[in-house]
Amino acid sequence: MNYTNILAASLNLDIDYDRMSAELLEAMKHPKCIEFSYPTDSDTNATAYSIFLRNCSTAITEVSFRTAKSVDFGDWEWDDNLDISYTRSIIASLPFTKLGTVRVVFFPDVPCIEHTDWDDTSDYKHTLGLSIIPSTAGTWCNVWSEQLQKYVSIPGNAMLLNDSVKHHVPLGKGVRITMRIFGEIDYSYFADKIIPEHCYYL
Repeated sequence: MNYTNILAASLNLDIDYDRMSAELLEAMKHPKCIEFSYPTDSDTNATAYSIFLRNCSTAITEVSFRTAKSVDFGDWEWDDNLDISYTRSIIASLPFTKLGTVRVVFFPDVPCIEHTDWDDTSDYKHTLGLSIIPSTAGTWCNVWSEQLQKYVSIPGNAMLLNDSVKHHVPLGKGVRITMRIFGEIDYSYFADKIIPEHCYYL
């Protein structure tokens, strides 16, 4: 399998998502968790929240991933002021050779509007990342498939996503928690964890 050619794929990972959700909801109360707003399709403003679980020497205040992903992976280190031991243990169990940014976004009863997070689909180092969604809020991620000329739905608590492609999340019920993890990883680890009926290619 050519993992660099993945558009999006649901994953079956062995994670206690309730435990991770509880831990990250506590992190949401931390002063470094920032609020940001954006217009929705209904011409109202949605409010979401963002926190980086790892620090870097470059101050990251933007809510866009573009700046954070342009920082070298090796410049990031865990923020020891956050009590996220279970989350860190799960990420430590994954075969990352270099771990970069880890960012969590909270969507409380709001959709995530259509967007991209990079501009070059072939630059998989900066586009193909792991998403862990401990709380789905009963919704999913829609990703545009150029091959199929339609949006494909990626449900569940974990996925691989090339985020240079248009994607959005419909309105859910409750707080959707999305954690995006970027770094250098052995993608063959996911070979038996990809859910075939929810796997699409560029």
